[in-house]
Amino acid sequence: MVKVLNKVFFTFFVFLVLVLFSCKNSTIKDNKPINIIVEDSILEAAHKEAVRKENIQINDFLSRYKWNVKRSGTGLYYDIYKTTNAPTIKNGDVVLLDYTIIFLNGDTVYSSQIDGKKEFVIGKSNEVSGLEEALLMMGIGEKARLIVPSYLAYGITGDFNKISINNTLVYDIEVIDVY
Repeated sequence: MVKVLNKVFFTFFVFLVLVLFSCKNSTIKDNKPINIIVEDSILEAAHKEAVRKENIQINDFLSRYKWNVKRSGTGLYYDIYKTTNAPTIKNGDVVLLDYTIIFLNGDTVYSSQIDGKKEFVIGKSNEVSGLEEALLMMGIGEKARLIVPSYLAYGITGDFNKISINNTLVYDIEVIDVY
């Protein structure tokens, strides 16, 4: 159902963009340009509705699994369920992670058991912003569960592999090393 809604939203968005850009430089008989004013409120309303629906799905997931999470100012849901006294990760640090990424329906997308551990530089990688935001609150040996809304993950593009448009991602991560 979510994939169908995502495809409908994406199709509507692409259609709207095509219409807007194809009409922007139209002319009338006397060769005067027609200025088409795009109402930002239409796009804003569509975005707000998509975020509202995604929040409902996230809250359903949290209720189903009874997770006790915090929500950051950006909308990242997180639970650091194993803590240590290690220094907090900072921008520029290289991190090595064990991880599992699933969709809200429970389907596994990626896992370090299959794909290998993930290593990258905080603040200089192509990793999703929600993951990096969570890591900046963690240290070596710590474990966390994250729910990363699509706008903090791969958004309207997906990852061009296993993650389609507007997918919420659920991470279970462990910081193996930081250097």
